Amino acid sequence: LSIPLRLDCIRVSSYGDSTDPETAPRILSSLKSEVGGRHVLLVDDILDTGNTMKRVHDEVLARDPASVQSCVFLDKPERRQNDFKADWSGFSIPDEFVVGYGLDYAGQYRQLPFVGTLKPSVYE
Repeated sequence: LSIPLRLDCIRVSSYGDSTDPETAPRILSSLKSEVGGRHVLLVDDILDTGNTMKRVHDEVLARDPASVQSCVFLDKPERRQNDFKADWSGFSIPDEFVVGYGLDYAGQYRQLPFVGTLKPSVYE
């Protein structure tokens, strides 16, 4: 990118070893950067129930940024449990558990060079 930016991460636990996200995502580590008065872009791999993104959004909003927007690689609108909507999304996908291209199930399949659907027989 040719614009000045600061990168920081918030670690959140949402799935553990399950295919069902937790209803109350846990923040494992928060921002180290000061975001007050700054424009913040939240980036995530997948927007499922919306609980994780809403939790992170609220955490960042409490630090008084100039603005907060979000973008996700994959969006599963059928699974939403709240009114959170990403400002931008790469792809809208059906309600299936996907792995690959960084997405995992119980620490496996993350390294696949594509996004694929995990067969239910793997996790049932």
